[in-house]
Amino acid sequence: MEYQRSPVTKTPDWHEHEVESEVYCPGSWLLLTVGTFFLLAGTIGFLTVGGIVPPGIPFWIARGGAGVLASLGAVVLAWTIRRNTWPARVRHAASDALPNVPQEPLIREGSVVHGRLTHELEEGDHGWEFRPRQNLWRNDRWFLLGFGIPFLVIFSGLMTWVLHDQLRLAWSISIPGGTMATVLCGGSTFLLIGMVLRSGYRRLCRLSIPCHEDDLELDFPEEAKLERADLTAGLKWVFLGDTKRQRLTIPLEFVGAVQLCPWKFVVAGPGGRQLAWAVQGSLVLVDSPAGEYHRIPLLLTSDFVGAARLMQKLAATLDVPYLFCADAEGWKAEEMRAKDRRPLRIGGTQG
Repeated sequence: MEYQRSPVTKTPDWHEHEVESEVYCPGSWLLLTVGTFFLLAGTIGFLTVGGIVPPGIPFWIARGGAGVLASLGAVVLAWTIRRNTWPARVRHAASDALPNVPQEPLIREGSVVHGRLTHELEEGDHGWEFRPRQNLWRNDRWFLLGFGIPFLVIFSGLMTWVLHDQLRLAWSISIPGGTMATVLCGGSTFLLIGMVLRSGYRRLCRLSIPCHEDDLELDFPEEAKLERADLTAGLKWVFLGDTKRQRLTIPLEFVGAVQLCPWKFVVAGPGGRQLAWAVQGSLVLVDSPAGEYHRIPLLLTSDFVGAARLMQKLAATLDVPYLFCADAEGWKAEEMRAKDRRPLRIGGTQG
């Protein structure tokens, strides 16, 4: 059966009623506390390390560790103060544009909060593409190598020193023993971290925006939960083989807005609760003539400023309203909603 498209009623004057809001960053007080504690503890330890070093630990190792701790605290403290003093701002549609669109995030089991901005919006020969950042995995891989190799060398040296100096083993035994312990402990840990990071990036979505107002193509790992048959009748699903990904064709007239929602992310497991603050960027589809809204999540990150600006750029590219809900008022409402929300059973965070 041929699907007959129906035009979507959009707000014609939303451009004239744009407003500007600050990008609110929750958890600043926690960062200030952590940064201050690390700075004070590291500074005090660096100045008084001579009298508190436990027997058997070289002086330079203890003092170097205290210096690293103080430097880390200073960086966190300076970054947090700067972010709070000069907050980022974005322009977006007023609150009366598409007021019936829900402002809470789409809660889905298995969601992963990325610590950095995962996507970029780039223009190509055939249109725009909202895609995973091309240097994301490459930078992580070089970071793992750049940090992991020196760390493993130092760790191997320390293990060798412990075996020789503390356990009184010969160098012929201490060196192979320290190397073997490093490979088994440190090497396997870094390998596991790399596998987790890479698997997380494979779950990211990709949205193609062709020229000449053609249909949008969304490539994503999980099926979007769209309830009404009116809307899904106009969306074409294609299963992409063994990759467990799917492609969704979205007629351009279904796209009603781009939205950014705050999410107090809570996962409850056997070891307790895991808490994170995140923002979720979504594509809002309008089911006409029923007038209902359906949202498809595009990203989930704790880079509040980067996500706010990226979704603003996506809305401008699609020429639809930008529904920005991650301001101070939006976060206050999300804090209230989170009190009665059941925690996720599966999910997590990824740097």
